[in-house]
Amino acid sequence: MGNAQARQRIKARDFEYLAKNTRFATMELVEEYFDNLMEKYTDGKMEEADFIKTFSIAFPTRPEEKVKLLAERMSNQDGKISMANMLILFYLFSDGKLEDNLVGIFNLFDADGNKIITLNELYEIMAVFIEIGEGKDHQIDLAKTMAEMFKVADKNKDDVMDLKEFQNGVMEHPVTAKIFRIKKIDALLDVMAV
Repeated sequence: MGNAQARQRIKARDFEYLAKNTRFATMELVEEYFDNLMEKYTDGKMEEADFIKTFSIAFPTRPEEKVKLLAERMSNQDGKISMANMLILFYLFSDGKLEDNLVGIFNLFDADGNKIITLNELYEIMAVFIEIGEGKDHQIDLAKTMAEMFKVADKNKDDVMDLKEFQNGVMEHPVTAKIFRIKKIDALLDVMAV
């Protein structure tokens, strides 16, 4: 997900939700940080240091050494982290209800806003996870996990996921369910173990 795509997908409701459910003080502060990062990183890929700084503002109680390790594991071969991935993590770790967090993530993936995630949109999600794993020997293939989750979720086999299917798929797949239920960096790091 490139920079322009990421900015188009995040809406005022996202900034409001993240301000309410993270430690960013206001909706305006969330939006300002995001816009500054978008301006600095026109390709939508940020340096690890900016990821760590922004993540630490949103979640100041998370252990610094674990946030650094998370940044290291999430970075691609060039040491960059997708801003879209950062937004996903903000929803993942926010104080909001799980169902609401999944709505936010679903909306980020629903590129055209038609309330379904198509196979092409899934491939875009998978490309993000493939980039994370590129050049790293992860025990779990994150792109494969997303494909499996899609298969689990798409109960009616129409090759698209609506919000309910997405929520059920995330919670029924053992890897994604673990990440969302535990909401700890350790759970995510376990999945991304090298």
